[in-house]
Amino acid sequence: MLDIAHLLALGAALSWTIAGLMGHAPALAYGSLHFNRIRMIVASIWLVPMVLISGADFTIDSAHILPIIASSFIGVVLGDYFLFTAMARLGPRLTGVLFAANAPIAAVLGWLILSETIGVNVVFAVILGFLGIVLAILFGKRRSTAHIWEQIKHPLWIGVGAGLLAALGQAAGVLILRPVMAEGASPWVASLVRVLFAALCLWLTYPFDKSARALPFWPTGRIGLSIIANGFFGLSFGVALMLKALETGPVAEVSLLASVSPVMVLPFIWWQTKMIPPIGAWLGAGLVVVSSYLLIP
Repeated sequence: MLDIAHLLALGAALSWTIAGLMGHAPALAYGSLHFNRIRMIVASIWLVPMVLISGADFTIDSAHILPIIASSFIGVVLGDYFLFTAMARLGPRLTGVLFAANAPIAAVLGWLILSETIGVNVVFAVILGFLGIVLAILFGKRRSTAHIWEQIKHPLWIGVGAGLLAALGQAAGVLILRPVMAEGASPWVASLVRVLFAALCLWLTYPFDKSARALPFWPTGRIGLSIIANGFFGLSFGVALMLKALETGPVAEVSLLASVSPVMVLPFIWWQTKMIPPIGAWLGAGLVVVSSYLLIP
């Protein structure tokens, strides 16, 4: 039965679906690293009024700072770098399917580290999820589709590897934050600290990034608007929904429901490309979601 934590996780999934679609063009234009630098600033700006509206006071327990920083480095600095590397090489749909692997990974990590309840159904769910990913990759694209959202840059293994590393980073980042959120930390303030620390890490590398310094410092036009939207739906509003869900929801359940993006993205792909995604895309995404559903008590 769905409760508020489950609904918040589904809201995070929809938010991240929109963020992923808005992040494809900037990742291509600016590269994963510099795109992430810019969107950290955007997300920080979005989060300040969100903290004010929530009534939080911008303070955080000193015992929570280290876990939040660790979660930021693993889940945002590394995880999002690999996420948008995959996005630039595979497009939003395939990246979303690969990223959904964070759900079974989170379930297993929650069982191993936090002693959260897990059973034999996890093994079956992981197998289904893996089959869904393989199906979506092998049979999820029409040969006649030329839309940029469905184009793949070879070699394929680089994009697939980046997508799976992004999933691992997301799962580990969520796992680290679960105890913090269970103790009552503000999801908005925690999100702001995560983003600010990630921004600091990424911008420290800017002087050494020749390719980024050759680009306009700040994007304009549609790319700029896409980054603004991505910063809101991806790193501020979407993450805050996820953290709010973790206040009462186990890591496995929250991560699994937040992983339904592969299905949510298909209507957007249909609308943008004017072509119904092939049966392999629907079946692959469906298996990923079924694998998630099997782990919900």
